[in-house]
Amino acid sequence: MLAENKFEYLIVSPGTQAYRDYLALRHHVFRAELSRLPNPDNTQMESDTYDTHSLHVLCRSTETGTAVGCSRLILPSTEGLSIFTRYSISLMTAISPRQIGEIGRLAITSELRRYRGELSSAGLHHSPPRRSRHTNPMDKQHGPLVALGLYREIFNLARKHGITNCYAAMEPSLARLLARIGFPFQMAGPLNTMVHPPRKPYFIGANAIQKTMSDLDNCLSQFMFGK
Repeated sequence: MLAENKFEYLIVSPGTQAYRDYLALRHHVFRAELSRLPNPDNTQMESDTYDTHSLHVLCRSTETGTAVGCSRLILPSTEGLSIFTRYSISLMTAISPRQIGEIGRLAITSELRRYRGELSSAGLHHSPPRRSRHTNPMDKQHGPLVALGLYREIFNLARKHGITNCYAAMEPSLARLLARIGFPFQMAGPLNTMVHPPRKPYFIGANAIQKTMSDLDNCLSQFMFGK
């Protein structure tokens, strides 16, 4: 089976079991494992007020049905974007706010991240001091594919909903890695040291990704955009 056929990507909606699995994965990664978010209600599903005007993506293993990755696209609304409440944005843009969304809650399960101890929820970077003897190397190889697939689904949703550009907060090291493979994230503000690990706000447009990827890697461009 081709690696990309090992996973399916679903747009999930509130009230469904798939949506509950999606929130449970967010809880597992961002609260239980990485301790990035508080859990004041002691629940096993992570949610916030921005979920009501977001689109949600869940990635499942086609072999086991297990939830292995997730992300969301926050749509423009009267409540604004989450990133404005946590980061200082210094980037000036003439793009209409109605065309700007936010990529968030992007994570893959620890079984697919290359190293269990890494702080990147996307599992795309950070080198460990040593390998865990309990990991499955073949599974770990699929982690970056799932992460890229989540970005693909998010940008497909953005295009369908008239979103041309997105904000995203991430560690600078992840932004540099993504830039090397064709995601030209533009720094949008200073480092926020009050979050763990420290992250910066970034800004990116789908057209910029497509142009950069077509110049760098036709295979990745085809995977992302089908062209």
